[in-house]
Amino acid sequence: MKLIFRSSKQGEEVILGSHDRRRIISSLEQKKKQTLLRVDLLDSYKSYFKFQESAFSVAPDHKFFFFSHSAAEALNHVRYGIYESLGFTLIRGEPGTGKTMLLRYFLSKSGEDLLTTHISDPRLSGKELLLAVLASLGMSRFPDDDLTERKLVQQLYDRLLSAHRQSKKVVIFLDEAQGLDFESLEGLRLLSNLETNNQKLIQIVLFGQTELEEKLQERRLRQLDQRILVRYHLLPLEPEEIQPYIQHQLTVAKIDSCVEFDLQSINKIYEISGGLPRMVNVLCERAMMSAFVENTRKINVGNILEGWESLNGIKILERTRV
Repeated sequence: MKLIFRSSKQGEEVILGSHDRRRIISSLEQKKKQTLLRVDLLDSYKSYFKFQESAFSVAPDHKFFFFSHSAAEALNHVRYGIYESLGFTLIRGEPGTGKTMLLRYFLSKSGEDLLTTHISDPRLSGKELLLAVLASLGMSRFPDDDLTERKLVQQLYDRLLSAHRQSKKVVIFLDEAQGLDFESLEGLRLLSNLETNNQKLIQIVLFGQTELEEKLQERRLRQLDQRILVRYHLLPLEPEEIQPYIQHQLTVAKIDSCVEFDLQSINKIYEISGGLPRMVNVLCERAMMSAFVENTRKINVGNILEGWESLNGIKILERTRV
């Protein structure tokens, strides 16, 4: 059998010799062994700490939502904006502060009085946005000749009036809203014009990074900016919230109760992460891996630093600074 390597030059093929074939096969076998080793190590790690899922995943699983002071305030702002029918609510924060987690937690707890649309990718055209909202309201099939934005808006208005008569609120949640372009933001403003004589028929909640606030300062978006009456800046965890946060994650994941982060390690986690929940999770996960290798369930500063070093590939924090 010949192994043929196709070069970057179009149409050029190179027939590999036996030495090259052995080298490639050896490399593939080595990678396979490394993969199997990683899988076996991960299984042993899970067995050691007796858990079925990670307590410190970066995936925004709403059951791990932690009621920090700032997160609780953000939830209150979302509820207030929606139930007071104020049209727009804006929750902004730095990457890793837990905006998506907060959004998903709110959705998991929303009752039948809310008809919600969750849009995680903001790169939608005006028509695509209308179709997404209509689909969430139970309308997913349209005659081809009805697919104009004007007719879709009328369909949406009729649906909104129907929901209003049933005392239901229609809410659009937009994640990563800093990615919305001018046309999309203007489209949202026009959607907010759908109202009765005394109440907005659709509520729009924007979750975005701090760049969204900067974008709203543009003169051409001043009409939209003036309509956002509820705003909140989601903050990282406070120093005194790090230990309760870590314990909460361990408890929800049902981790072995013998697992313990000492006080120095808690302080170092805050120093490195700045209280960003995503970074706290990553550091804790790596520190637990370090503790596993050392055959201990007591996580100390050394484990935190090893985790940090493994993330960066270089020793940014020297152990002598502990």
